Amino acid sequence: MTRMTPTTSSALERFAWRAVEPPDLPGVQALLAAANAASGNPRAPALADLEREFEDEWSLAETDSRLALAADGTVVAFGRVYANPRPEDEARAFLDNDVHPAWRGRGLEDALLDWLETRGRAKLREIAAAAGFRGPRMLRGGTPKEDAQARAVFERHGFRPARYFYRMRRGLSQPLPDPPQLPAGLTVTPFRPELSAHVRDAFNEAFRDHWQPEHVSAADWQRFFVESSSFRPDLTRLVVDGGQVAAFSLNRVDLAESERQGHSTGWIGSLGTRRAWRKRGLATTLLVNSMRAFQAEGLQSAALGVDAENLTGALALYERLGFAAFWTSVAYLKDIAGDD
Repeated sequence: MTRMTPTTSSALERFAWRAVEPPDLPGVQALLAAANAASGNPRAPALADLEREFEDEWSLAETDSRLALAADGTVVAFGRVYANPRPEDEARAFLDNDVHPAWRGRGLEDALLDWLETRGRAKLREIAAAAGFRGPRMLRGGTPKEDAQARAVFERHGFRPARYFYRMRRGLSQPLPDPPQLPAGLTVTPFRPELSAHVRDAFNEAFRDHWQPEHVSAADWQRFFVESSSFRPDLTRLVVDGGQVAAFSLNRVDLAESERQGHSTGWIGSLGTRRAWRKRGLATTLLVNSMRAFQAEGLQSAALGVDAENLTGALALYERLGFAAFWTSVAYLKDIAGDD
């Protein structure tokens, strides 16, 4: 049942609440850009990506999304629930919740999270019934570490901080090291369309060892990775071993972000090595090659995200190569295994 805080009732009454529709997406994008900027997060989704990703197998907009509108039609709060319809070891509902900085502190945060939690629980019950899933169920949200107000909202709702993630940056005016020599038979190559399915397979295998992995389907791979407006196949780097993709660095450049920041950045979007090729310096090779490609493109810095507790030693590698953390987020979890 929804847990109503003293501010939730008034927040529900003062704003128009409904599901998100395609014409709302410019307002949603403006809200997300403002919320991210206020938190020190340079990233913000492009409108083209929000439009292309609107129809999502993991999240049906008419049932799994919610926005609040002020009297003048401004989007002041946005939330959406995502869940893998074919869970493996654990069923997770991801709760996206954002309130415009100019409208915070008016009860919107609690009202939105109340709705998201209720819908997340229901969605996981529906998935469990349809898939015959009997494993654990979890709600997951996230917020910047320095946002004490947002963290307090999660904690009032019974969520616990479970994991920390860093955004790290390195200036490209600093000298770059030489990449280590690759073992015989391995070569570095940019992304090519004919390798796409092999890169997805490598991605799924590499990230299987990470915290709370989610298998990426062929359709999601195309929509959320290959067709992303910021994906740069020419700046992406792969290590191939014959016909196999051994490691990958999927790289991105967001031109709108660079314009907002007044500083151009190449993002190491996803970096991974398949199990059979680990401990051979492939990640270092890909990082150095990626940064050299960014330099040649005229970009001013390289950035990436990392799980602070990554068990592969990624954080130490990034620090050795000169990356330093500039922003931290917290993943919040709530176990609802017995929610039947």
